[in-house]
Amino acid sequence: MADVFPSEEKTEPFTPEELHRRLHEGIQVDEVDDAYQDTVPLDDLVVEEAHHKQGIRILVRPLTRNRSVSPGNNNVQWLALRAEVADPLQPVFKVLAVTQTSKDINFSIRIPQSEDENRPPIWCELYYDPTSDCLILWNRSDVPIVLARLSQLDPAAGANFSQEIIPETTKELSPGTWRISIQCIPVLDFRILEKRPAARLVPRSSFDSTITSSVDIVNSFGKRSFLPDADDGEPDSPVAEKRARKEDGQEKDGVIIFMGPKDEQLVFPFPNAARTKEVAIPNGHALLELQKDETAAIPGEGELDQYQLTKREQIATTNASSVFTAEHSEVPDGVITVKVLKTRRANSPNTRPQDTHRNVIQQADIWLREYRSQEDLQHQSIVRLHGGDARYLSLYMEHIDGKDLAARGVWRDASTDLFEGSRSDAVRILRDIAGALHYVHQKRKIHNDIKPANILYSRDRGAVLCDFGLSTWTTDMTTNGGTPYYVPPEFIGQKLRGPASDVWALGVTMLYVLRKIPFPDARGRQGHPKQLYWMIADLNRKPNHGHHTSNRATSAVAQMQQWLGEIYEAKNRLNPRDRVEFLILQMLAPNPNQRITMARVMSELTKETTVART
Repeated sequence: MADVFPSEEKTEPFTPEELHRRLHEGIQVDEVDDAYQDTVPLDDLVVEEAHHKQGIRILVRPLTRNRSVSPGNNNVQWLALRAEVADPLQPVFKVLAVTQTSKDINFSIRIPQSEDENRPPIWCELYYDPTSDCLILWNRSDVPIVLARLSQLDPAAGANFSQEIIPETTKELSPGTWRISIQCIPVLDFRILEKRPAARLVPRSSFDSTITSSVDIVNSFGKRSFLPDADDGEPDSPVAEKRARKEDGQEKDGVIIFMGPKDEQLVFPFPNAARTKEVAIPNGHALLELQKDETAAIPGEGELDQYQLTKREQIATTNASSVFTAEHSEVPDGVITVKVLKTRRANSPNTRPQDTHRNVIQQADIWLREYRSQEDLQHQSIVRLHGGDARYLSLYMEHIDGKDLAARGVWRDASTDLFEGSRSDAVRILRDIAGALHYVHQKRKIHNDIKPANILYSRDRGAVLCDFGLSTWTTDMTTNGGTPYYVPPEFIGQKLRGPASDVWALGVTMLYVLRKIPFPDARGRQGHPKQLYWMIADLNRKPNHGHHTSNRATSAVAQMQQWLGEIYEAKNRLNPRDRVEFLILQMLAPNPNQRITMARVMSELTKETTVART
């Protein structure tokens, strides 16, 4: 088994400050004359099965005349519902119904300032939790709000209470009815509904099989890690205790709903029931619970949100994500690669609820950015995105039969950390990835995480660029995300990043591919004889004398300058008379304005090909 060093390929995510800058769209809801009409509690409104099939997750009742509720798409509608005990003179009550589709990570509540009520504006985000029926409320307002639980539906949720939620803090909300008030003024009631459960079908042949023990897997998607084991921070899968459920002495075939709020075992017959078994699994994540050859039947409104996913082979799993191959009922091209972002980390004595909430928000935001960044990209050297599902923070991509350039024992020597490919491999990698980046830059996008681990390669297919989780538009504010060894020199002090930073990162990657330097990320390994690692966000922290952050900033700058010195030494070993090495030399120009563009690289490579043919 090869050693695994989690720090080797550590991509730094967006910082909390960057998440703070993200804004979500909203819609304006016109004033309604009956804003102050007498209404029944939201708990008393009857939600029909048809509403559940639509994916309705929230019922909203504004309590003020000046209203603004979001998000900015077509999944918010006025809905007339009857109460369990309706007044004959007023048989229905209008509420806003919010549907969670496969594209929705959250629901945004914006209520403008009201002069009549003399109160400030309100802005709250409600993030859907992929692992439960709960929502995470994030107070984005400039002032505290008061959150009260009105619902009596779930005794386990505790008695009614009121709690002040200060700005930029979070609160986990279970299904039921809640009220938001500000300065003693009620402004909004909303009821959280349980999500429509997914179903799981287990092949009979694998019912009594044991689960494979933890092994080291070389990831073909760009990260290296373990399958879950007892000490990886992930809870043991309930599948480890598969057992047949019998009713009246007879085994009952079918499929079981496993995402229900009370873990109820609801069984529905399947046409191929003779070949299947049901497995009772508690409330959790539909896709993360899947084992090999098991199928998740995902419910939804229409063809877009309703599909089946059959898991095949696990590629890799980390604390942040799980990657595996699968068959998708709506993707006719055979096997695809599935990437699922995880939102629940290991519990520890130092873990605060706020940390868990922030992780849900961060992972949801990364999913949204990666999906939006890649959905319109169609290039032979970029992994094709077939689709995604915000309800599970999953991405469905083309499966590439090739390992990443950082794969130990494949493209990287396990003992020396040097690239093991040939000169022709290097030229092919440069040509393919330069073409992919030229295409991305033409779209006015920046990848922000070019490195060997995000380039898949095989001699049959060539090099393919993946992992757009940190991609930004050229007009966006500069990100602190990425991997430190590939950050350009202009980031220090100036905090500049753009298309030229992708060029620099590819230049550093090509130094490794040309065997001028060992695999850069290995320097972060604990016990490495020349260990070197710093946080990107520390490079531009303002000095704060007497505080530990000042020392961190000084150390980060010093370490990056040491690393840049090593890069310049390696660059000086390039042969300027060699066409390919001369291109790499120009990609590593210290001044971004003098750095070669990907368009120019492609032009020069085309010339080289023409010369070689003649």
